[in-house]
Amino acid sequence: MGQLAEALRALITNSDDLSSLPQLVARVEQLEADEGNYQERIAKLQDINKSYLAQIPIPNQQQQQEDEEEKEPTLEDAKEYLVAILTGEDE
Repeated sequence: MGQLAEALRALITNSDDLSSLPQLVARVEQLEADEGNYQERIAKLQDINKSYLAQIPIPNQQQQQEDEEEKEPTLEDAKEYLVAILTGEDE
């Protein structure tokens, strides 16, 4: 990058000689393309990392799911509830 800045400063000091301008434009275009490729690689790596992180189980979350599963009423619970309501034992 320092070379590009130096070339631009030389162009500013000697603005009559524009023979190096096409080379500078080509270097800038290459830098822009490289940066775009670099950004794409970063985005792909971030997506990969997110997918890997999604595969890691979280202990608290798994325990909460198990607690929710335990709270679901069974057929026996429903039977006991209906018998209690119909016989008046719940009062």
